[in-house]
Amino acid sequence: MNKIYDALIVGGGPAGLSTALALGRVHRTCIVFSDSEFRNQGAHAAHAILTRDHTPPAEIRRLGRKDIERYGHADFAECSITRVTRKEAGPHSRFLVHNDQGQQWQGRTLVLATGARDQFPDLDGYAENWPASIYQCPFCDGHERSDGPLGILCYPDFNPMLVKQATLSHFLSQPPGTPAGTIAKSNVTFFTNGHLDTGSPATAQALEILAAHYITLEQRPVVRLETSIDDSKPGLYVHLQNEDKTTSRLYMGFVYHKPRTMPSSPELIKQLDLEIESGLIGDYIKTTPPFESTRVPGVYACGDAKTMMGQVTVAMMTGNAAAAGVAHYLIELDDAIAVERYRREKESKEDVDAAVDGAVKGEDAAVAAL
Repeated sequence: MNKIYDALIVGGGPAGLSTALALGRVHRTCIVFSDSEFRNQGAHAAHAILTRDHTPPAEIRRLGRKDIERYGHADFAECSITRVTRKEAGPHSRFLVHNDQGQQWQGRTLVLATGARDQFPDLDGYAENWPASIYQCPFCDGHERSDGPLGILCYPDFNPMLVKQATLSHFLSQPPGTPAGTIAKSNVTFFTNGHLDTGSPATAQALEILAAHYITLEQRPVVRLETSIDDSKPGLYVHLQNEDKTTSRLYMGFVYHKPRTMPSSPELIKQLDLEIESGLIGDYIKTTPPFESTRVPGVYACGDAKTMMGQVTVAMMTGNAAAAGVAHYLIELDDAIAVERYRREKESKEDVDAAVDGAVKGEDAAVAAL
């Protein structure tokens, strides 16, 4: 394809679409690459999005694309990008992206909005209940089932940080504004997946907080998750191993668990030689604020691929920031191109003027000789 876009945007979720929308406002061209797979496609709705609360993820994408199309600056391609290369240098440099069908597109900048992959634990029934009954973010999911038993799942190991999640869930199960001192029982169960070493100060403090909120502490090993098939009891059953090796199960409306994540485009990251940061809950592309630039000039990353806060609104915000970065980078390129052309035209004009001046002087000399 001969067309040269201002930006190649790999990823058509909230982050990539926000980048495309912002670029339309400043009349910069782009193409958005996406496929049918996205991280929250199994969720019934997305939440905590101003004006779009409780909207299905696919509908958010459809509405976002509709917003973009009014500007006439963007193309869309339904495919997976598998390879990226770069040619030339300086203000005329180009990125080339390729799919597995041999097609290629070129652009002046590249935005990775490819999202993240959740790395599921090796627990029977986990994948079958994700994300319908296993939630990772209380701001995104949980309110709709807050009247049922709620679980906090430590798996494979106990994590004292999840106690904050337990406290958050404890108050989620109460009417808004309920004072802590008036709650005499809790609807929350904290699954530790095995007996805890109470000799650790952090563990002892965590257990005291759970007890203070009357949160049930469940230390039996978790062996399986089972989807509830009772329409009147949506959620899942947590199967636990008893001391006599038999199993018991507890019904939960949902459980919170945060699996580790990794960027969804490891092959592109490797080809571009981008830096990766490793956090408490996952790996992310390292970017520099405020424009989400990477170590490679002209390459930007946004959305779940570059942040541990995997929320739609955060993805939108970082997508807008990446668009600003693209626009500023293009300004630098266009300034250099314009100055280069200006100097070339100026030099050419000076050469013409000098030639004309020489010819005139020659004619004057010839006339004087007569």
